[in-house]
Amino acid sequence: MLSVAPRPGPLRIVCLGAHCDDIEIGAGATLLRLLAEHPGSSVTSVIASASPRRRAEAEAAAAAFAGGSAHTVRVGDFTENVLPTEFAAVKTFVIDAVDPATTDLVFAPRFADRHQDHRVLAEIALQVFRDHPILRYEIAKYDGDLATPNVYVGLDDDHVERKIALLFAHFPSQAGRHWFDPDAFRGLMRVRGIECNLRWAEGFDVDKSVWLPAGDPAENGWRS
Repeated sequence: MLSVAPRPGPLRIVCLGAHCDDIEIGAGATLLRLLAEHPGSSVTSVIASASPRRRAEAEAAAAAFAGGSAHTVRVGDFTENVLPTEFAAVKTFVIDAVDPATTDLVFAPRFADRHQDHRVLAEIALQVFRDHPILRYEIAKYDGDLATPNVYVGLDDDHVERKIALLFAHFPSQAGRHWFDPDAFRGLMRVRGIECNLRWAEGFDVDKSVWLPAGDPAENGWRS
């Protein structure tokens, strides 16, 4: 197994999500780990669609997951479930919200995600961040689109339990939905942990990876 880690020092992280809880469900524990291990990091969260209530949830959740790290939240008012019809406008929204030149690491949905809104953000991530490490997070859903990831981020008990606690504290609008369930969140992280010989992990897809010599000036985010 090849182990990889972000470069030392503060990280400038961009998180793209179609809906208000996507980022935290897919990558919340990994964000908690990265921010704890890289003091001085910053997070920019860009979310395409939200009602006023959901916008408030997204802003509060982003602050909670960031802890003491600098964070920025941009929430669009695009219509949920029909984002493909507004692809160009969503792309412009993302471009206006981020600066690829000052970004080290990107979280975005998977190309294989069967939710049409998620796939829009998956494609935009590749178009906007052409030469960046993109970790594509997974979200369990009725559509049954999970597959074996090719990158795992190991987690400890605190990462797992804090992720779940923050999800339920900051997204009350989702309470009662059958998929918004602590056992489901915890179970997927346990399965991913088994797959990488750890207790807990979050899984991600990476489209491509490049090995660079240590200290190479082109090195951007991940290294062996």
